[in-house]
Amino acid sequence: MKALTSFRAIALLVLPALAFIRCGGEQKAAEAPPSMPSAEPPSDQAPEHDGGTAQTPQGMDVATTTESSKPPEPKPEALSDAQIAAVTEAANSAEIAQAKVAQVKAKDAAVKSFAAMMITHHGAAKQKQAKLKIKTEESGLSTALSADAGATLNALNTDPGKDFDKTYVATQVSGHQKVLDAINDKLLPNVKDEHLKAYLEEIKPTVEQHLKQAKQLQQALDSKTSSAPIERKHSG
Repeated sequence: MKALTSFRAIALLVLPALAFIRCGGEQKAAEAPPSMPSAEPPSDQAPEHDGGTAQTPQGMDVATTTESSKPPEPKPEALSDAQIAAVTEAANSAEIAQAKVAQVKAKDAAVKSFAAMMITHHGAAKQKQAKLKIKTEESGLSTALSADAGATLNALNTDPGKDFDKTYVATQVSGHQKVLDAINDKLLPNVKDEHLKAYLEEIKPTVEQHLKQAKQLQQALDSKTSSAPIERKHSG
């Protein structure tokens, strides 16, 4: 009986202590702050890119895109036989018309002789082309050549005559160079008719010879100008 009384006394002392400890533990658990978020970004979040660097969409080739955005370069004009015939016809006609002006206005005998040769050679070339009976058709090349020849003819006609010889010979150097370049770069590479091709191959050496003679004549005129005595005015 005495032991039972002692056990009850101990129980009365222990139970309140246990209750106090339990309440305190629950209160600490309630007051504990929530866990702090991690400073590192989530693994599925892409890192921010540098604002100063242009970004390329995935799968896009920058070099390919830049090249494809450029406009295509125009292809060289492929001339037909009729268009080729129009070029040579325009060149022959221009040389004859300019030479006729030179025969009237030129003062140097060598220049007059050169002009006469132009009329003879290009006149014969026109006759040979006419025998081919190839129809002519205008192109950008023949139109440009005719326009340039027309401007040259107008300049020769309106030249006051003081430096006509040098002006005419300079146009012959420039004109024959353009025709020779056209034969090499545009006419022979595109010609299809065998007879027209033979005609071009025949007149090409003549054009080359005319160009060479015109350059020699130009040098001769320059030499005469530099060696001419300077006129001195005498007072009195």
